[in-house]
Amino acid sequence: MAPVNERVLRIALALCPALEPSVARKLVRGLGSAQAVWSADRADWRAVCKMHEQTAERLDGWRHAFSDDLVEEHLAERGVHCLLPGDDDWPGALNDLDDAPHIVFLRGRRKSLGLAQHRVAVVGTRRASSYGLEATRWVTETLVQGGCDVVSGLALGIDAEAHKTALNAGGTTGAVLACGVDVCYPSSHQALYEKICERGWVVSEYPPGSLVEKYRFPERNRLIAALAQAVIVVQAGERSGALRTVEAALDLGRDIYAVPGPITSVHFRGSHKLLQDGARILVDPLDVLTDWGLSCSSVDQRTVPARWRSMYDYLDAPVTATQLEHQLQTSASEVFAGLLELELAGFIERVPGGLYQRRRRGH
Repeated sequence: MAPVNERVLRIALALCPALEPSVARKLVRGLGSAQAVWSADRADWRAVCKMHEQTAERLDGWRHAFSDDLVEEHLAERGVHCLLPGDDDWPGALNDLDDAPHIVFLRGRRKSLGLAQHRVAVVGTRRASSYGLEATRWVTETLVQGGCDVVSGLALGIDAEAHKTALNAGGTTGAVLACGVDVCYPSSHQALYEKICERGWVVSEYPPGSLVEKYRFPERNRLIAALAQAVIVVQAGERSGALRTVEAALDLGRDIYAVPGPITSVHFRGSHKLLQDGARILVDPLDVLTDWGLSCSSVDQRTVPARWRSMYDYLDAPVTATQLEHQLQTSASEVFAGLLELELAGFIERVPGGLYQRRRRGH
């Protein structure tokens, strides 16, 4: 017997192998309900959205073959949950999107997805520098200690570092995927993926078993932007996918922060363009907590990064970069990299005469 329940039919449409979520959304929006889509003919479908004849044929075959009224229970047995608008655990922030999803699939703690009062997206390049990774750890740990959840995309580089740090700090983190929630991408993050499912959540618009496709990442990124109150770009090149997340976040009126980096690095050109265009410069993650009116009392005092400790020790009195180069017996580029990072992190300051020293109390 064919299913007649609107909820089951929405799940059935989402599970159709031939139907992308964007097409399913257009069909439901254009015809008014999943039931109407299910009852329409191919001409009705093509009148609502541009649909290839082969897609229409496969959808037609799918609706005639599908008869599982217990589909949601069967998915739950595999650890996959379905969330639809109106469900208690549905994250209302997704409704801010003009093309809001009609369903998401979830693995993990579903209540954590919908209950977070303060959530921030921490995103960036897959080709993260050591500075970018360290900045990610500092930003993420501080925000988690201040009571924020963290969302990202489980990608290599900045994304993965944000997830790891949130978990290590005892916080909650969620990943939005461009594949099925039962597919770990990249596969090298399997252990991290399992930890996120155990202590946080993983969501996707794509049906279980779906593999990654390049064109799905921009759709994924809009969900990351919607689920967060603010987006922090730690490190982004000119073509970083993180910039797509920012575009979606700007459309939603979300706050955008960018961490500055060396002006000589091509891997920060996207970040610096954001700053030129009006993103807030992030030199201390405590600023985000302050902006949101959150208490900073639980945030630990930061320590100087280990690799710059010897440089910091020399700065008890004002010195020049050249003096540091001789004292540390290192290159000028290494000295300026350390000075830039320490200054941006608030550990040191520049004073007149081209000198650097430890930051004085009260500054």
